[in-house]
Parts: sequence; structure tokens; C-alpha cells
Amino acid sequence: MDEAKPSETQTAGVKIHTPEEIAERVGRITIKTLSALIRSRGLETTTLGYSPPSSKGGPPRRLWGMTDAQLECLLALRKRRGLGPNRLE
Repeated sequence: MDEAKPSETQTAGVKIHTPEEIAERVGRITIKTLSALIRSRGLETTTLGYSPPSSKGGPPRRLWGMTDAQLECLLALRKRRGLGPNRLE
């Protein structure tokens, strides 16, 4: 069976966008900046699972994405606040 690419992940007919896709669409920001923006604004994301723990120890990382509706909320927030691709605050 073919594995789905992360950008093509679908859950019950809902497309899940990867953090890389979201960062590009929001304005070519880094994933770190995108994560900070999502946390600071209290926006929702969809948890897809967790990565295996690192061989060096530490907790597993959360794998996440956003549905079309969640992404639209992020884009609307940036548009409403007049935040262009290069401004976050």
C-alpha cells in the first residue's frame, strides 16, 4: 500500500496541512516562529501522533498539522490584524 505524503494526510475527508505548508502559506516564516504565533494567539492544531523518542533521551515530539478551518482562522487573524508576511506582532 502506498503511504500518504504528510501534505496529503486526510482524516475522514478533512485535509491536514503540514507545518511546512502552513509556514509557507502564512508568509514564509520558520516553523519555530509559526509555533510561537499559534501558541501566543491560542489557536488550535490537530495532533497526528507522536514521534519515537530520541535515542539520546527526552520526550517524543508531537506531530501536528492544521485542518482547512484551523488554517483559515490563522490566515484571518493575520489579515484582520494587518499582519503581512514579515510582521508577527
